[in-house]
Amino acid sequence: MKLKHITPYQKRKVKQNLLSIYASRTSEDMKQGLEWYQSANKICVELSDKFGHSPLIVAQVLSALSPRNKWERNIIDTETVLRAVNEGKGPKDVRVCTFNNNKQKAFDIAKGRRGIEKASPKTYSFVKNIAELDASKVTIDVWHLRACFGKTVDSGLTPLRYKQLEKLTLKCAEMVGIRGYEFQAIIWGVVRN
Repeated sequence: MKLKHITPYQKRKVKQNLLSIYASRTSEDMKQGLEWYQSANKICVELSDKFGHSPLIVAQVLSALSPRNKWERNIIDTETVLRAVNEGKGPKDVRVCTFNNNKQKAFDIAKGRRGIEKASPKTYSFVKNIAELDASKVTIDVWHLRACFGKTVDSGLTPLRYKQLEKLTLKCAEMVGIRGYEFQAIIWGVVRN
């Protein structure tokens, strides 16, 4: 399905889908979802203290290294990059479990040469969620899109459409009395399982 625009009908359907998935959660889904971003934030703060970079920089490095990388390995790779930067080493001096372009991006971020911008709403939201527990942002990934539409959305998630889905997700989270990133993490867990 290509996402051309979000109609009022689709907005109602997305809201129904998200709330239905949330209602099907187990107590374990709830527990894990409520803890996931707290745990990720704690990791960012710990690595920030250990390597002298801000939690925001650490979160951006984590995000840059995340494609096709398991979370546990992503944390190890982030520590590897931060240590290498502090020791004056470059991307060719270390191995990580993601694409070389992403490794280069992580080094550039750690060295202050670039950052993850608002123009990339998914990664920007992810960084803000894990670095600052920013309750105004929601990470909308492929799993969240599947939850919203009941199938994979191929393309067309423009920044405007992202904002529409983020707003809908935040509204659903408010309805059930939790933060948007917690709601997203619970939905993610239910859909993945």
